Amino acid sequence: MKRIKFTELGFKKNLNTLIPVFGLVLFILGIIAFLGYIDEKYSALAYLSILFTSFPQMRTNFYKNYFIWNKSDAQIKVNSKAKQILFKEISSVQFENNNLILLKKDNTQLDFPLKNINLEDIKKLEEILKALIKN
Repeated sequence: MKRIKFTELGFKKNLNTLIPVFGLVLFILGIIAFLGYIDEKYSALAYLSILFTSFPQMRTNFYKNYFIWNKSDAQIKVNSKAKQILFKEISSVQFENNNLILLKKDNTQLDFPLKNINLEDIKKLEEILKALIKN
């Protein structure tokens, strides 16, 4: 059974949000050093900052199945199908026949096959979605 990697975004929820902020600080220090206001050996910090600011975007490439969310939207990738969803556009969520079905307010639906996904992860996904989607 495949697992889903769950990540809730926010400073209070995990420290991964601080990594891009640290990258921005390094970038500012590197630019200041490049302009000559501080020692030029620190200008390499601007290049190092690229790794820190791009880390959250690259991180999702390492997981086959993930669900990343905050209070307004989510990114979901399950069994090679990926989509960005806004919770205010979703009217209801259904789990049936190993499928996640998200019904949008414009009467369209998004289907995600949950075949070979761990049952605990499906239940956790259902709890999160039902808590965040307001009818």
